[in-house]
Parts: sequence; structure tokens; C-alpha cells
Amino acid sequence: MQQATLDNNHASALADTVMPDEKPVASKRTTHVLIADGNAKTLAKRASQLAAAGLRVSLAHTSFEAIVKASCHVPDFILLDGSLVDLDAAATGQLLTTCPMTAHIPIFRLTPGRRVPQRVLAATLRQFS
Repeated sequence: MQQATLDNNHASALADTVMPDEKPVASKRTTHVLIADGNAKTLAKRASQLAAAGLRVSLAHTSFEAIVKASCHVPDFILLDGSLVDLDAAATGQLLTTCPMTAHIPIFRLTPGRRVPQRVLAATLRQFS
């Protein structure tokens, strides 16, 4: 019974990953970003924006989910929205920076309801491409 639960949780985590339309070049690794946003509409818009830029995107709807996915998937960077309901973005960021598995991951805090700023997108694409 425990194994079935783990498999369902793993399938759910994989279902929240958005891949870019283009196939990555074999010699280049696709940059992976985790977006944590409590607003489903904003989360979908941001995921589309980043996938269109060629990034692999994982989604988290709560702070707890963001911490778990960051620890398991180890993205290249994390975008935290201020609309998280179970724990605020500052506390989530603090937990991520103190965990040895995620302390090295850059974290960007986003204004609730806004798109990913172009300067953040450009900077991350330069650094991770």
C-alpha cells in the first residue's frame, strides 16, 4: 500500500513539469526552474512564459510542495511568489537557504500577480546557458 502512495506522489510531481516545445541540443542541458505560486492563474502564465524561453519548469502550489520539490529535483533556480498561503515567501526562502540540499540554489522573490521580470529572465538565461 505504501508503494502505491509513493508512485502516485511521484506521478503528481512529474505532471507539474512543463517542458519547452523545442528539443534541447544534446550537448546542452536544459535550465530547470521551480516556480512556487499560490495563485493557479498566475502560476500558469509564468510557466508558459518560462517554457517559451526554453526552460524546463516545475510547479509548486504551496511552500511545502516547493521545499519538497526543490530538495528532490534540485532546480537551477527558484521563483517564489508572495501569495503562498501555507508559509510566506520569506520563511520559505529561509528554509530553502538553510537546507544543505538547496542552499546553493538562487532564489528570486516575485511580486504577486506579475509576470517574471525580463531582467530576471535575461540574467538567469545568461548564467545557466
